[in-house]
Amino acid sequence: MKNLFARPRKMIMLLLAFTLVFAAGCQAISNLDFNTVLKNALKVTSSESKQSVEIKLLLDDAAYKGSSEEDLAMMKLVSNVKLQLNNVKTQDDTHISFDGNLIFGDTASIKFALKMSDTLAVMELEGAKQPFVLDLTSGSLLGMSGAAVMTGLPAEAPAEDAPALDNAALTALGHQLIDTIGTYVIHNLPNPERIDVQPVYENINGTSTSMMKVHVDLNGPEIWAWVKKYVDALIADRAGLDKMVAGVFEVLKSNPDIWEAAGTVNPFEEGGLDAVDPAEMLKEATDGIALMLTELQDELKLLEEEDQESLDEIFSKNLTIKADVFVDSKLDIRKQAFELSYVPSLDPEIGVLPVKGLTLKFESESWNVNGQVKAEVPVASAKDFPVEKLFAMQGYQVLKQFDEKSTIYDLLKNKLHINKQNLTWYSDDYYNPVILTASHVTLIPLRDTVEQLGGVLTYDKKTKSLKVFDEATNTTIVLKNGSDSAVVNGKTAKWSFPVTVIDGVTYVPARNLAAALKAKIGWSDLGEDMKVFTLDREV
Repeated sequence: MKNLFARPRKMIMLLLAFTLVFAAGCQAISNLDFNTVLKNALKVTSSESKQSVEIKLLLDDAAYKGSSEEDLAMMKLVSNVKLQLNNVKTQDDTHISFDGNLIFGDTASIKFALKMSDTLAVMELEGAKQPFVLDLTSGSLLGMSGAAVMTGLPAEAPAEDAPALDNAALTALGHQLIDTIGTYVIHNLPNPERIDVQPVYENINGTSTSMMKVHVDLNGPEIWAWVKKYVDALIADRAGLDKMVAGVFEVLKSNPDIWEAAGTVNPFEEGGLDAVDPAEMLKEATDGIALMLTELQDELKLLEEEDQESLDEIFSKNLTIKADVFVDSKLDIRKQAFELSYVPSLDPEIGVLPVKGLTLKFESESWNVNGQVKAEVPVASAKDFPVEKLFAMQGYQVLKQFDEKSTIYDLLKNKLHINKQNLTWYSDDYYNPVILTASHVTLIPLRDTVEQLGGVLTYDKKTKSLKVFDEATNTTIVLKNGSDSAVVNGKTAKWSFPVTVIDGVTYVPARNLAAALKAKIGWSDLGEDMKVFTLDREV
């Protein structure tokens, strides 16, 4: 296994190729043109649907022997998770609404609803005290599309009078590119070894519909052979590659507004000292793609030569993919069901794996494809909570946004334990390190500690005192530099070491501060003169 996973770039390319199996277009079988089916699927701009994704893990009890009850409960919780989306209304690529459930086996279920437009997203979660909102107007999706990265040309801020590309224009452009690229990329997709097509009647949104059912069955060796065959077909069709790239260039050249709207230099613009020769640019692009495909082909062969044993372990017959795709008379995909199943190798050299197997399922059902669909409109109100604030909050602060009796509150607090806090210092830290005094009292930096726990530290010039307020425990501590007396929630206590300033940093005794903030401390020996000091609490 070591050689295979030592090549991350190769594995990434393998995974990219592997995902094509789930969208495999094939040569025509039983008069069904799969190439057109796949192109149509990429051109869907509006629809109504329902979808679900489910993952199941078959846990290996031996791998969790000795684990805490908390860790075991967490693994059991996530070992069977299903995301169910209902009433999905896709108006276009920026206007969508749906409701659904996030289901954890037979343990917990959380309902939610999302409404999204091009400017706003509003999410309602069962158990939340208020909806969550996200402002989507802060950035341009077109500017983030990677046009500058693809061309290697500098990105510029769009001019104030730059033409705006509406959804219709972008959709039309996308369809042109799909047709152009699909002729090469989709046409060369080989048929899986086991594929069956037959006419059926299937219920779609409660209506019996005449369709063609496509069933595909693949195992690991067949998947690997399919990937290699596809790469070989792409390399063999150099004429198709040249035609595809030339077609893409022509589409981009005939739509100059896209470059200006994206704030990117138009490489097809004539004139200027730095103008790029279109013919040279076209040849460079096609040669580059051809070289990339050839390198991928060589790397696949190298993997077989150097680590066939590892490939056999991964792409074994214990890896299976089953797919059922239902296509209507317009060659639109109306229903899909995919299932990936994998049982890992029990090679003793690898050790005990945490799971005996996994299953991933995806199902969808669509109607009103490319029809008139109106998504529910998101509406913000003063009580809504901005999503971006959550990322700056402590776990205990996030919990306050949910009803204590709700399922999601129980999940976050008692299963995920997001209210746990842990601070760590290593003995070789040089920035505000932990200090062990001659009398064996551990000192920790006050401000760093308090602020990492979500507290606030202030200084009163009049009294020359430091004030700590810890929101999590509603604790107030008043301290003075040089004094070993502390006032904790109005009561005076003597601490084991006076407040001390070292190199401009205020230090306090760790045990006393931890006790005041309902935390625990401890030292651990990591060996080789390396020790770690921790402060933990669950609030």
